[in-house]
Amino acid sequence: RSSSLDDDDDAARNRETKKRGRRKNRRPGPGPGPGPGAGGTQKDDHDDASSSSSDPFAELERTNWQIAVDAYDDGFGPLTSQAIPLLLSKAGFPPPPTTTTTTAAAAAAAEFRFLDVACGPGYVVSEAISAAKKRGGGPSSGEMEYSALDFSSNFLSLASSRLSDAHPDVDVTFVEGDACAMPFEPSTFDSVVCNFGVLHLPDPDAFLRESHRILKPGGKLSFSAWAAMPRTEAFGAIMGSVAAVGNPDVPLPEGPPFFRFGDPDECLRSAEGAGFVDVDVAVAEGMTWDNVKDADHLYSIFLDGTARTRELLRGQTEEEEGRVRLELQRRFWELTGGGARALRMPAVVTSGTKPET
Repeated sequence: RSSSLDDDDDAARNRETKKRGRRKNRRPGPGPGPGPGAGGTQKDDHDDASSSSSDPFAELERTNWQIAVDAYDDGFGPLTSQAIPLLLSKAGFPPPPTTTTTTAAAAAAAEFRFLDVACGPGYVVSEAISAAKKRGGGPSSGEMEYSALDFSSNFLSLASSRLSDAHPDVDVTFVEGDACAMPFEPSTFDSVVCNFGVLHLPDPDAFLRESHRILKPGGKLSFSAWAAMPRTEAFGAIMGSVAAVGNPDVPLPEGPPFFRFGDPDECLRSAEGAGFVDVDVAVAEGMTWDNVKDADHLYSIFLDGTARTRELLRGQTEEEEGRVRLELQRRFWELTGGGARALRMPAVVTSGTKPET
């Protein structure tokens, strides 16, 4: 998500990971750890990856994403969903349909496991299921296994509700856990995707290493992030307004650069550094924020539906906030031609493959 965060502390990692498994026509409840029919084997105690324990940035993200669920879903959801088709395609999903004459392919499909990291409102896994059904050899016949991980119990509740409504015939395993120390055994998944979640992790490189660890040989990772300002016009408008007439120096916990993965060269270096091969960086140029009504609506989305930017805006005095809102109205009007077009919000999608050997 621009969205979803997946950082959890040591106490959460040492308790039993919360699971939400769904069966036909019932809402999820706490259940056992995932087995072969629920997205893979769960590790009881994974000590190899770094934890986000006591990290002030992780705490800020964790706290704000618990309360930003509905605002993010309504505000950012229609925008971030536009990256999903490219994200799934780059992750090799869905796999080719099976036929009665392709025994090897059928065997591979029977073992195909998909993981959505920082699942947020559940749009990615829902669209993945829809894509598999359209392709054929789909999940209703038990040939696909879906899992979704997020640190936020509130996002998991929203995602599980959405999946219950959209795909009541498909089991999805929901896991509350840390994207930087994922509770799965090595070589579990065929596809791992993360839609705008990497922006909010205290250690994005740990996420990349973890994705490499839990992928099967030959498995694929894809993740999305925003292109840098000023190409992402909404970020440029809000941050530029604060810088111009507000207080850009509100004290915030130090975190990774927000637009780190908007740089294709950095994407390539990071993915290859984590062990991925055949790394590809693609840009979803056509993404536009169509559901933003006006500058005040945009301000509200950033205030109520984000983490870092929320704290920046909350740190403005009443006078500074008034100036920022007026400046944002001016910039919004100029960018959109008086509301004639939507704000442009391109995304960068990075993908790579875990080597076969």
